[in-house]
Amino acid sequence: MRRMFLSILMILMLVGGSLPLFAFDYDLASYLEKVEADNRDLELSRQRVASALESIKQTRSALLPTIAVAGGYTRNFTDIEQPTAVGADTTAAPSPFSPFIYEDVDTNYDNEMTIAASLSQKIIDPEATARYAQARRNSLIQTNVNDYTRKSILTAAKKLYAQTQLAFAVAQVREESEKTSKEVYDNIEKKYKAGVATELDLRMAEVDWKNAVTQTAEANKNAQLALMTLKTLAGIPQEEEVHLIEKIDVLPDLPEIPELGIVLSSRSDYQAQVLSRDIADIAYKSALASYLPSISGTLTYAYGGYGNDSLNGDYDFTSVQLGVTVSLPIFTGGYRQSLVESARIQQTNSSVEIMKSQDQIEQDLSSLHLQMVEARRRLDSAHALVEASSRAASLARTALSSGLGTQLDVSRATSNLAQAQVGLQNAIYTYRALYYDWQLATGN
Repeated sequence: MRRMFLSILMILMLVGGSLPLFAFDYDLASYLEKVEADNRDLELSRQRVASALESIKQTRSALLPTIAVAGGYTRNFTDIEQPTAVGADTTAAPSPFSPFIYEDVDTNYDNEMTIAASLSQKIIDPEATARYAQARRNSLIQTNVNDYTRKSILTAAKKLYAQTQLAFAVAQVREESEKTSKEVYDNIEKKYKAGVATELDLRMAEVDWKNAVTQTAEANKNAQLALMTLKTLAGIPQEEEVHLIEKIDVLPDLPEIPELGIVLSSRSDYQAQVLSRDIADIAYKSALASYLPSISGTLTYAYGGYGNDSLNGDYDFTSVQLGVTVSLPIFTGGYRQSLVESARIQQTNSSVEIMKSQDQIEQDLSSLHLQMVEARRRLDSAHALVEASSRAASLARTALSSGLGTQLDVSRATSNLAQAQVGLQNAIYTYRALYYDWQLATGN
């Protein structure tokens, strides 16, 4: 008995471990917070900003002094001897030259130690200065790109949230349509058995019901696929149960087109392009500075100690040196002239790209506004169509129950109602998606 109880307990633990323990409710705001915290692309974008900040430190280091220290010690265990002339033999036979007297002399010390410290500084370096200025501008560009990436991903998250709600709403409509078709089929079946309805009416009702079952299954599949994508975007585990609780009863009003200047100041992608033009200006100045000399200076201190019985004492030296290097290219084969011209062309290209972006942003605003006007009208029409279709379906079912209507009328009315309800959900999603695109286009 005890063994059976333990087995049942283990089975319950295994089953319970495979099921989600909690269901999480997400409104749109909480879902966007989750996306901003755990989205992989946003994390990569933040890392690119951090990398750009490190580039500033790296390029700035080229303008700061470099200090280096070096030291060395050598212990010689054997002596290196070399014959060396120490005098002349004057007792030899008379000769114009006296022969030298040689002795073996040590040419090394038992202990050899050297210590050196150096400081180097680029006094004038136009190229390093330009790289530092470009790195600072590039950091600002990456910050703006990160902001636009964030807004783009959050816009995609809003649209995906709305699309998932649409998919579940469509699935609900299909389920209600299937339930209605099943009720109609059951009613026709009773009448057929009572001899009031024909077999044709029964088979037509059965076909409608089976079609509704297939449509419901497909709608549920689409809803689950949309939910999987929604979880992936926010870094939510697939096994976690999620409920979308955002209310869509009230949709935002149709916005007015703002002034282009206000939009441009709010668009981080446009500001990144403006900063790119600044980089082109810096590159042009750097190309002109290639005609200037580069000047660097060094200060070196060195100490050496040599001794047999100690680290130093037998022979010591100290050295202090100050050096200045000036480099000025005289002839580069036309490279500098080409560099200046390339930088000027890049300046022109950057200005043209900025003007193109202004035109595109203005066109996008007008296009989105027109689409939103159309979507709002379709939304109003879809509401009216649902009301009319609902009334027609109700009348058709009442007429069929009283024997004044036909199964064909009920099938058409039920199908029209389902299509109208799906059309309303699509109209709601279309307007919401366009509104989210509008927020991105205006920089909000």
